[in-house]
Amino acid sequence: MRLSVLQILALFVLAACSPKVYVDAMKPAKYNVSDLQRVAVLDFEGPGSSGKVISSMFTDKLWKTQYFTLIERQEIEKVLNEHAFNMTGAVDDSTIVEFGRILGVDAIIVGHVNAYDSKDTRGKEKVKERVFTGKYEKDEDGKFIYEKDIFGKKQKKKIYEEVMVNQEFLLREATVSVSYRMVEIENASIRASDQGKQSFRKKYTKDIDKIPPEQELLSSLSEQVVSQFIPGLTPHRVRLKKTLEKGNDAVNLGIEYAKNGLWDEAINTWGEEARRNPKNAQAHYNLGIAYEVKGDMANAENAYREAMRIKPKKLYMQAVSEIDKRKTEQKKLKKQLRFHNKQSEE
Repeated sequence: MRLSVLQILALFVLAACSPKVYVDAMKPAKYNVSDLQRVAVLDFEGPGSSGKVISSMFTDKLWKTQYFTLIERQEIEKVLNEHAFNMTGAVDDSTIVEFGRILGVDAIIVGHVNAYDSKDTRGKEKVKERVFTGKYEKDEDGKFIYEKDIFGKKQKKKIYEEVMVNQEFLLREATVSVSYRMVEIENASIRASDQGKQSFRKKYTKDIDKIPPEQELLSSLSEQVVSQFIPGLTPHRVRLKKTLEKGNDAVNLGIEYAKNGLWDEAINTWGEEARRNPKNAQAHYNLGIAYEVKGDMANAENAYREAMRIKPKKLYMQAVSEIDKRKTEQKKLKKQLRFHNKQSEE
């Protein structure tokens, strides 16, 4: 059966109106480093002061997670000086291990700033511009036509034309690229490694002289790159967007409860509707979202699977797939936290 244009538009409008809610979830670290408690971050190798800037950001973001015990920079500098270590340039893992044993840490993070630069290009380009011709519009009788300006004042209607003019521009390009590795001291193995890159490219044509300093841009890009690394090393919180499905009055009432954060009331409403009308797939699906918001993975999975059984819809299939993934991640997360807490107590 072919859908009319109006029917297709109606489907788009319906999809656009589907209410969205968010599920807060904890995800495990990408790398299993929960057994490494005492960690030192050395200055990264890089052009100018970029290595020190990046490593300082890395240390600060790791410290905010409270997942590792980080060695202060003063202590690192003290050991470096006392034992005459040269940790500048490319440092091999054997030197890192030796230094780590003296420092008394479980792991050391080192890295390299592969790119840390910004470039401005100034120039001129031809653009169309609407300019006043010096003439005014007249009616058929040769009388001037009047219009109101933005202040409501009456004035002659100007005649404009488009002409090509030279316009100055400033093209700003910047890139920050960083790689790191986490070396375990006990067995000299690399337990985690990653690389990240952020770039910026924008053409400015107005207020060129008021553009923020290049260093602010590089700092912002550095922040973005380092932020990408943290979830790889520590459990972290994310927000998952979910789409509630509209339906009959009971389903829609539950949606109103959910939109206002009244999840217990939403569960009661959708649960009652699902019992009264077992074939209502929307009620089962929304119920799954509500259970997921409450952290009840078992009931969430049951509700999603029931919705999928009633109606094998792509949205329901995705929900089942995602809940399976979350259950696997939860097992990994519990293991990481249990091991981490045990290490912390010791």
